[in-house]
Amino acid sequence: MNSRERCKIAMKGGKPDCVPVIPQICHPHSIKVLGLDFRKTMIDVAKNPLLASKLQVECARYYGVDGVRIWIHHNRSIDLYDDGENVWEIDSKGNRIARLDFRGGGWMIPVEEKISVENESDIHKIQVVPASLLLKTSEFKEIEKLVNDAKKDLFVITSPGAFTIEFVTTVRGKLQTFYDMIERPQFIKKIMQRATEAAIEKAIAMIEIGIDALYIGETFGGVIGPDAFKEFCVPYFKMFVDRIKKYDVCIYLHVCGNSNQLFELMAETGVDCVEPLDPLGGVKISDAKQRLKGKTSIMGGVNTVLLAHGTLEEVKQDIERCLSEGAPDGGYILACGDMLPTETSPEKVFEMVKAAHSFVYQ
Repeated sequence: MNSRERCKIAMKGGKPDCVPVIPQICHPHSIKVLGLDFRKTMIDVAKNPLLASKLQVECARYYGVDGVRIWIHHNRSIDLYDDGENVWEIDSKGNRIARLDFRGGGWMIPVEEKISVENESDIHKIQVVPASLLLKTSEFKEIEKLVNDAKKDLFVITSPGAFTIEFVTTVRGKLQTFYDMIERPQFIKKIMQRATEAAIEKAIAMIEIGIDALYIGETFGGVIGPDAFKEFCVPYFKMFVDRIKKYDVCIYLHVCGNSNQLFELMAETGVDCVEPLDPLGGVKISDAKQRLKGKTSIMGGVNTVLLAHGTLEEVKQDIERCLSEGAPDGGYILACGDMLPTETSPEKVFEMVKAAHSFVYQ
């Protein structure tokens, strides 16, 4: 059984030949592991985002994991200024508008939030580009080459982008979005409707070029609470899943942090799998397994603090915990409780692969 078959069976709730491993590798970790110049390569990725996905594929193959995430990024020319400590994106007037995040995800962080959608008449600014047109763009043609190569030995995942509360924060600002949830709920629902339509078109285009799975999520899921999640997120996740289910592709839902109160609502969306089961948010795999049995598969759970700073023995014990709680009945994929920390030593990831691939189902 190859990695793609293994991941698909597990994500659909079954028992493959062994437990798949998808440790959520991002490019900062890949750069470290592959022995590249960290600062220079991070800057190179900021200029050429496709490089991030190429590095992640290379790193995934180095470890022998089963799946890898790649990203859709629009090509754009940016001017960067390195002051020796920070690297800034500057506009045509020389103003610093974003800072390169060396310690986190590795992308540009805006210096200040800007509201681009002021009222309903601005919602059309959110572009809904048909899949047929997206497939003709240089970005998709480049990604298609990468997907075709990665699929030789990896289960390939991508995201159509955020389209619920997390998306609204990008066009309304974080604080204003939370005010809007109380004062203008119908307004932000219209924004999310438009964003969901755009995400569906991106997803269809990615399916056309051979993607295996789609990652959708809500960063603020563990913050806004179950009532707000049910009102503002579930309908749009469900809309997305309902439109995409006819294609032969897996869909999983990511909610950071404490998702304990949301498991049943996450399953209600119709996704195949939920993750990342973050123990730092108080999530227990055994609890998720029991409550979601027969509804969705689960993925994640390995403590990221231990991966970053714990001993190898501590990580081994944590991996054993995850496998013993999540794997016995199938429908489980071993992964981190969130992004694989940049500083994680390679032997810890190799241990994840070794333990998962040697797990014997009862």
